[in-house]
Amino acid sequence: MSNPNSLPKFSSRLAFILVTAGAAVGLGNVWSFTYVAGKNGGGGFVLIYLLALALVAAPVFMAELLLGRLGKASPPTSLRSLQKQSGSRLPWAPAVWLGVVSQIVILGYYSVIAGQAMHYIFVSLTGGFSAVSAEDVAALDSSFKAGPLLPLVWSGLFCAATALIVSADVRSGLERAGKLLMPALFIMLIGLVIYAALVGDFAAATNFMFGFSDITLTPRVVMEAVGQAFFTLSVGVGGIMMYGAYMGDNVRLPRAVLWIVAMDLLVAIVAGLAVFSFVFGFDVEPAAGPGLVFLTLPIAFGQLPAGSIVACIFFTLLVFAAITSAISMIAPAVQRMEESGIARYKSAWLVVSIAFFFSFLTAMSLTDWQHVFPLAALGFDGMTWFDLMREFTNNIVLPVGAFAFALMVGWGVGRDRVRAALPMEDTIFFALWFQVVRYLVPVAIAALFVYSLGL
Repeated sequence: MSNPNSLPKFSSRLAFILVTAGAAVGLGNVWSFTYVAGKNGGGGFVLIYLLALALVAAPVFMAELLLGRLGKASPPTSLRSLQKQSGSRLPWAPAVWLGVVSQIVILGYYSVIAGQAMHYIFVSLTGGFSAVSAEDVAALDSSFKAGPLLPLVWSGLFCAATALIVSADVRSGLERAGKLLMPALFIMLIGLVIYAALVGDFAAATNFMFGFSDITLTPRVVMEAVGQAFFTLSVGVGGIMMYGAYMGDNVRLPRAVLWIVAMDLLVAIVAGLAVFSFVFGFDVEPAAGPGLVFLTLPIAFGQLPAGSIVACIFFTLLVFAAITSAISMIAPAVQRMEESGIARYKSAWLVVSIAFFFSFLTAMSLTDWQHVFPLAALGFDGMTWFDLMREFTNNIVLPVGAFAFALMVGWGVGRDRVRAALPMEDTIFFALWFQVVRYLVPVAIAALFVYSLGL
């Protein structure tokens, strides 16, 4: 069994910020944020999302990193150790084990979505998005989902790339990927939004996203905004905790978190401005739902000058965002297996093999099993395997994990130890953050669960 005290560290503060920002930035920032914002009318949703990010998700993000720094091991090992040190009788480890397992499930459906983006890169390189009509785009999507083979091939390639990166050691794998992919992602994103502003309707996109004067506030919108904030920061499942364990002792955590959350938010906002500039500039429906980037946005690409090139850049950006998050999804499970004496490369390939099983369920749900509802007898009629996996992980596991991490930091570890691990010149900021984690976050998440259960 490997010694947790010998856990490798990122080489610098910049490396930690880039790699952890990569873990946070993913499909949630580009694919999910744009379609959820579009479905909920833009500005009002974005405002609630910003508040949820600042008041709920970001404080939990720092709490999760803190637990990783204190534990210095895989999330299950860290929490078991911290529980013993605190003298708490509450079982901490099961909460993070749920997150570790759920991340493998998430990678299963995540890889199918990323696989479709990879397929669309190939289509764009062959000129497939030149002057396409709505019917052409629908036919392209239908051909991709005509059977499970094509989704599984691309999903398998994505899983293999994830395993290759994680199977290397921390610095040559996770860190190198973050240093290469994150700057490339930002360059593509900046270029895309500039181009969108020139050829699309940037003013309409800005008004749609930041027109806060017309706000329809409902419990459902608040729920979706908080859930989206958790999803975009990848909190509640242990991947961020693992990166906290790899963090060097020279990292000033509050300042690093500020940079990471700012980068994560920037990607979501800039991606939204780019997407909605195309949407409004070419009379595309913004409330298209999950199909916005695959069924609706390509119609706009078809009307653009050099549309295939723009499509290639956009879907490459989507894949880069996906891979930086995917590697964080399996890092905790791989580290835990490595602690048990299993070689890192074997652990990585074993974990992605399990994830690929859930890719199979997802691919079948989108193709031959579109009308197979496995838990219909339990009241989940109309929900495929894909729907069940997505709803369970996003709406249950993420908030439950965030709730548990907030309680651990706010009530379990001890204020003095938390204060010592977070050197802050501004004691007022620490006091505010600690009270938010201790009281506001648990109450907010509990209220959301009460609402979702209709109590």
